[in-house]
Parts: sequence; C-alpha cells; structure tokens
Amino acid sequence: MPDGPPEPVAIALGAQGPGITRWRLHDLWQVHLYPYAARAVIGGQDLAIRPGAAGITPPGQDMCYDLEGRSAHTYAHFRLAPGPAVVVPRLVDLGRDYARAEADLREAIPWMVTQPRRAAIRLWDVLARVLAAAPGAPAEDLVQRARARIEALLPRPIDIRDLAAELGCSREHLARTFRARLGVTVVGYARQRRVAQAVHLLKASDLTIPDIARQVGANDLQAFNKLLRRESGMSPRGLRGRSS
Repeated sequence: MPDGPPEPVAIALGAQGPGITRWRLHDLWQVHLYPYAARAVIGGQDLAIRPGAAGITPPGQDMCYDLEGRSAHTYAHFRLAPGPAVVVPRLVDLGRDYARAEADLREAIPWMVTQPRRAAIRLWDVLARVLAAAPGAPAEDLVQRARARIEALLPRPIDIRDLAAELGCSREHLARTFRARLGVTVVGYARQRRVAQAVHLLKASDLTIPDIARQVGANDLQAFNKLLRRESGMSPRGLRGRSS
C-alpha cells in the first residue's frame, strides 16, 4: 500500500452476519478492526480472523465473510495519497495495541462530520500502528528510542547510565551505538537539542532568558550563556534580537 496520508471517506461502526456476507469497494482502501473471530476470503485468500486483528483491504478486492452471529466492528474507508510502497499483510495481530487503535478510530467517527481533518490525522495514527505491528516491520531501534527519551528528559539532567538502564542495555553499548550512528555522544546530542530548543524559544517567544534556560535544563544562567556562545557563536540577547 502507498505510505501516504489517508483521505477518509467513512469511519464508522459496522455490523454484519450471521451467515455469509459478500461485498467489495471499487476504489477505496479499507481498514477493519475485528473484536471477534470469523472466517473470511478476501482477494482469494482464505483468512482466519482472530479477535484483536486489523484487516487492510486494497480497492476492488472481493470479500466474503462467514459469521456465526451478528458481529460489530470498527472500520474506515479511505483513499491514499501517492507515497513509497509499504508491504502489509491482509491481517495484522495488533496485540496490546488493539484497544488503543479501536478507541482512536471510534473517537474519529463523529469528527468525520465536525472535524474531518482531525479524523484524517487519527486514521493515519491507526494505520501507522497497523504497519508497525505487521510481521517484518522494522523495530524501533536503540538509537531511535534513546533520542525519543532524551527529548522527554531535556528539562532535567541526563545520566547516561540511568538512560541505558531504562533502555535495557549497558552504558557502554548505548554510548558506542549512539556515536557510531550519529557521530556524537549522548551528552553531546542532548546539548545540541537543548541549544536548538533554546534558540527557538529566544526567537519565537517573549519568555525571559532565565525561564528559557530553566526550560532546557540549565539552572545556571552563566553556564547557559556560555553554552549558547560556544554552540551558536552568539549570546542569548544576540539571538533574541536576530530575526528567525
């Protein structure tokens, strides 16, 4: 499927069965979130649906469901903008992410009428969860997880040993992997991110310089001034007076 932003045409609760139901959509993609078990043949492929699965169906595919009783599910019909192709199986077990995905998609149902752009964003989140849970999807690697955690910790001192323990690896392995990938140490990366955030706030806000220093984890104003001069070549006041 193209990995482009979705344009939802319908997001709703559906119900079908008991018995055999056959149908297809001519020019729309579909995602179904299944809280029930069923047998289905979709695009000629025999599928055993389990509770907690998500189904992705391309346009024009014949679908045949065999349901023992009346079964309700959450679904979205959508178009996809062109983008890089992503391989995804027809059924993906979402595991622990199923409840979150279903809640997100259900929350988007009324937005289709009142806030369609917001509904499209929520659908994109759900599709991203499905793609991430698909077999063979690349797992979020150590450096990605470390960078995400550093962003959350920027207002506080970052201890690389504690960070490594939180990420489930040794301090040495984290330091070595991080530097090999990004060409900078963990501490150096955190420093770069603090400077970038401080420069943004200096140019885009009227927060006081001491407040900005505290927001990026620099409680010592003199050290903050030195950090900005060393990394950017300008003082906080100089950066504030410079147009973005």
